[in-house]
Amino acid sequence: MTASEDVLTWPFPPGEHGTPPPLYAELRAQHPVCPVRMPSGSVMWLLTRREDIRAVAADHRRFTRNLTYPHAPRISGEDFNSVKGGIFNLDPPDHTRIRSVLAPFYTRTSVAGYADVIRHHARDLLQAMTDGINPTDLMTSYAEPLALRFNCQMLGISPRLRQKYHEFFRVQTNQTGEQESVADATEQISAMAREVIAAKEGASSTDGPIGALIHAYHRGVLSHEELIGTVDYLMVTGVDPLISPTGTFTATLLRLPGYADRMIAHPDGWPPVVDELLRYHHNGYLSNPRVATEDVELHGVRIRKGDAVVTPFLAACWDPSYYSHPEKVDASRENDGLTFGHGPHYCLGASLARLYLHIAMQELFGRFPTLTLAVAADEVPWDDDILFTRPTVLPVAW
Repeated sequence: MTASEDVLTWPFPPGEHGTPPPLYAELRAQHPVCPVRMPSGSVMWLLTRREDIRAVAADHRRFTRNLTYPHAPRISGEDFNSVKGGIFNLDPPDHTRIRSVLAPFYTRTSVAGYADVIRHHARDLLQAMTDGINPTDLMTSYAEPLALRFNCQMLGISPRLRQKYHEFFRVQTNQTGEQESVADATEQISAMAREVIAAKEGASSTDGPIGALIHAYHRGVLSHEELIGTVDYLMVTGVDPLISPTGTFTATLLRLPGYADRMIAHPDGWPPVVDELLRYHHNGYLSNPRVATEDVELHGVRIRKGDAVVTPFLAACWDPSYYSHPEKVDASRENDGLTFGHGPHYCLGASLARLYLHIAMQELFGRFPTLTLAVAADEVPWDDDILFTRPTVLPVAW
């Protein structure tokens, strides 16, 4: 990357109501491969066109996700991209080997077995809301505890440990946070992963995804480093990627006239609405970096070996060349699932996330058909600095 390039600085001013930075549209049209300096000081190439993002995500030969080497590029510090052995940070065939251990737990058939569990926790929390204060903050009353409770049950993790983890994760994924704080939070989460593994190995039963990883380790299928790193990954991906859309979806539906009423009248119609809201919001403004393993030319720009590339799928999902009027929520549009990524790192939990969100939304609006924002939509504060964009608080009434 040459010194003569005009380098932008992250973070960009966000769009309204958790939507992409408006600058993405300008860059997509004029500078589809643009250098951006991250808070860590690392300069990365930012891609904003759907086809480019899709191509780089699929090309594990020329772009690696293994960023665990010393002085690798970072967004804000030594976050989960620095954790060795986790499938976040592995390329095929190692990534494929470890993913195959977990895949049976995340098929459509397997995750369907969790429907009653999700529904039970949702109804319990909604009853507590009914019995509690009106108005209330939906994030702390419903979005956060629902994801935490479900993930604890699915992975067999104690609620005490999970809540402690959740606090560290918000520090770890703060994209403008202090680098020392980010690194410390990452180490704390890895220490918790080791604690979870030790507790599981000492238990009489080791079923579930973490148990499968432990059994695979003892069979020699994966190393101890890979065991810790992948349990770390399960802790990272099992909660916050569900909290965020529960909040963003609700905030968006409540500010769009008639949308919530249509869903209340047709509660079986949630799947296409969830898919469209996933496209509309994705889960954040950026993506995990990749590093070029050789020189690559793209739109007349030389991406040199060792350069970092950022491929935000939210930018891809708002590309007007593929999505007509992407700024509109249109559940009738045909979505291609790009919100869950593409290529080898396509989200392992895509089917689970869809099921969870269908149920979370269906139960919420089914219980509170008069649900409304307790403040004006423009007054809802948004947390734009963390990896998974969400309302900081979401005051609702019914």
